[in-house]
Amino acid sequence: MVNQEDPRVLRTRQLIRTAFRDLLQRKGFDAITIKDIAQEATINRATFYAHFEDKYALLDEVTEQAFHERIPEQVVNAEEFTNDICDQLIIMTHQYIIDFYQICRIDSNPMAKLVDDKIKKMLQQTIESIFMKGDTCHGADIHHIKIMAAMTGSAIYGAAHYWLNAGENNRPDVLVDVARPYVMKGLGLENP
Repeated sequence: MVNQEDPRVLRTRQLIRTAFRDLLQRKGFDAITIKDIAQEATINRATFYAHFEDKYALLDEVTEQAFHERIPEQVVNAEEFTNDICDQLIIMTHQYIIDFYQICRIDSNPMAKLVDDKIKKMLQQTIESIFMKGDTCHGADIHHIKIMAAMTGSAIYGAAHYWLNAGENNRPDVLVDVARPYVMKGLGLENP
């Protein structure tokens, strides 16, 4: 097992992630082999396997890292689910989906499903964290908070994904204007 804190390990993992991202842009996920990743990262296959089980584990880590890098600090530190926080989550999710579907050439339904499921899960966790810090859920128990976070995350993700497929990528402001009122009303947080 490799020491995850060792600077050499961190550098190697970054080389692998960067090589993978570059290959995704050029070849698409299905066409990428471990040999391709290793060559691009200038490592051998055994080194790749010392860090990742397979390209799906690498995809999972790259997806998660890219999502966390995009979360605005205001959202991370939010103690209540406000209109502004909702707007930021909608825009962030929309842009993240655009990047993955257009820049990374998602070329297979199984890969798209993996990425979609991962994004939904991370979005839900982010929203759940905000709910747990504040009184957004009006004293609801953890089970109800998780359900509300799942529904809120699904609504945001669904709207952003639809917007991508509808070809409205250059108008995230309109997406926010359409989606936010429904999300906030569903939480009972709409403005009078």
